[in-house]
Amino acid sequence: MHSDPSPLVPMRGTLLFTLALLSGCQTADATPVDPSNATYTIDRRTVTLSNGVFEEPAAPGSAAKATTRLTDKRASADLNGDGKADAAVVLTFSGGGSGTFYYVVVLLGQGGGKGTATNTIMLGDRLGVDAVRIDGGKILVDILERRPGEPFATAPSVRVTRMFQVKEGALTEVR
Repeated sequence: MHSDPSPLVPMRGTLLFTLALLSGCQTADATPVDPSNATYTIDRRTVTLSNGVFEEPAAPGSAAKATTRLTDKRASADLNGDGKADAAVVLTFSGGGSGTFYYVVVLLGQGGGKGTATNTIMLGDRLGVDAVRIDGGKILVDILERRPGEPFATAPSVRVTRMFQVKEGALTEVR
């Protein structure tokens, strides 16, 4: 019995074309970025967290420590459209004095759990951060601030949501 291979030729060509197309596509990497062991720049200082913390002397020879910490306020999504998971996180910095400064930053995923940090934006001193959310590519940070003129000893009580986005690799506030 003799079969005609001609019907298979178009099918084989289609299969080869489909495989070539698929091999050229980028696959999404949903591996979560690890913000607890990443490097950030805060006010022109570079810090590399180890298990969510970075400490250094507050001043040369000082026993006081300047500490940068990763908070539990964070959210993940693809914020720059590259198919890789990114993370919006909040860091705190305490320089050994009474202030605790809060910053928002995005860790842009590079695959395999690695990421590169954007610039940081200060949220404020001694405030409360309730949540970090991502909605439609925008980062929403729900915070508690003080009323104008209230002393830092007063507990923050004014609810505010600040909005941020990643544009061309930089974090910007949306006003």
